[in-house]
Amino acid sequence: MLVYTVFLNSPLEQGMASISVVIPSYNPLPQHLETLYGSLLAQTMGDFEVVVVDDASERADYSVLQDPRFRVLRRDRRSGPAVCRNAGAAEAACDRLFFTDTDCELTSETLEIVRRTLETEGTCTGDTITRVRTAFGRAAALLGFPGGGIIGFDRVWRVDADGYARSFSSCNLGMRRETFEATGRFDESFPVPGGEDTVLARRMVDGGMKIRYVPGQVVYHVEKNDLRGFIRWQITRGRGNYHIKRRVPNVGGYLRLRVWTFSNSLKAAGPLYALPVLALITLSVTLQTWGFWLESRKQGEHHG
Repeated sequence: MLVYTVFLNSPLEQGMASISVVIPSYNPLPQHLETLYGSLLAQTMGDFEVVVVDDASERADYSVLQDPRFRVLRRDRRSGPAVCRNAGAAEAACDRLFFTDTDCELTSETLEIVRRTLETEGTCTGDTITRVRTAFGRAAALLGFPGGGIIGFDRVWRVDADGYARSFSSCNLGMRRETFEATGRFDESFPVPGGEDTVLARRMVDGGMKIRYVPGQVVYHVEKNDLRGFIRWQITRGRGNYHIKRRVPNVGGYLRLRVWTFSNSLKAAGPLYALPVLALITLSVTLQTWGFWLESRKQGEHHG
């Protein structure tokens, strides 16, 4: 890893930061980066640092990140978000970590809520809400992804009566360093950007660790606003599902969960969006099945 930008006199050097924000980045759109940056500057707590790990972008302008609490590290070859998150965590100064993405926006209290929750919990996640601006974006967000869409995290992943979840989204994830290390960190062998957080969460739950769901821990996510992007996204998720199945012995629970999630999607859609949502559910299942087949064929060729 090569240091791309280092700001002097930062909280890292002064030992002031109490939480480290880790952000993987690949060819970020300037408007997305500016929105995320603004939301971090607006936090109710100021003693944080931000470690952005650039994944060998072909185009990336980080000049907007002028605050001394921000560092940008650049990798010399593309390795994927799992590697970047692990590298950022390794470079982070704090024992409390928060993971998010460049196309996200934090509410002003998010980091304070995470910092406070991690005083007693090893891991916490919250609601990732899609900022819908178009009709297509609303229909896609009603599917509940990423991290809840506009139906809510607890309508995508089950949360028990004590407030603990069985999964999380890596764009809205708080974790104590010792928990992160004990779980083996993100699986760097995961070849696609989708599913590595599901595998890590499953490993945690199977190991007896708990994931606290905090509804007030809110991150906003940009919408999926066009069919072409939706198709690419679903194929990638299908490819990721192949690797989840290779790492998780029994995926039957995930299949039942998706049936439950999609039933919640249709309930939330209402009469106006019921047909578009049903059409996207059908398309999603078809594309993910195709992505799964493509990845299994690709991996079979590699192993052959």
